[in-house]
Amino acid sequence: MNMESWKMIRSTVKKKQNLIRSSTQRKLDELRKIIPGCKEVDIETLFQKTMEEILELEMQADILKTLLTLHGFDQNSSH
Repeated sequence: MNMESWKMIRSTVKKKQNLIRSSTQRKLDELRKIIPGCKEVDIETLFQKTMEEILELEMQADILKTLLTLHGFDQNSSH
């Protein structure tokens, strides 16, 4: 391969890397908006808080399901 081909390949790879970084950054920015208190935290903290938020939401859903069952609403019924 000649030098021009290598430059073109390197340029293409850099463009793809920038697109991936840009896409990843947009997704992280969206996650920061969704998770309470995470607008300006590092990635490690963001992921930790995201995991905590998911666990909390799962717990709330389980509590609501239990309350529905206790009050006579079956998950399989058409209420």
